[in-house]
Amino acid sequence: MIEGSLMHWGDKRMANITFKNGSKEISLTVDNGSLCRTEKLYRADMRLFRGQEDVTALVFNCGETEIVRGDVENMAKAMNWLQVCDWDPNGI
Repeated sequence: MIEGSLMHWGDKRMANITFKNGSKEISLTVDNGSLCRTEKLYRADMRLFRGQEDVTALVFNCGETEIVRGDVENMAKAMNWLQVCDWDPNGI
């Protein structure tokens, strides 16, 4: 499932798009930068979740609070992760 929302706070503009597959979710946020100087949304970052757990650091091999930029290479890696099955039965 793909869902999106728009947010406005004064000059700050932001769009958030989520891609869901079972318990996995990619959250992609695009905004008009920290100084809000443009109408264009050009700065993107993403987080990956399994249920309520943020697994971005595990998938991208980065720090837990590190920003993962929303570029083509990272989006491809995230989409591949989203499509891989999570079959982990107890005792195996």
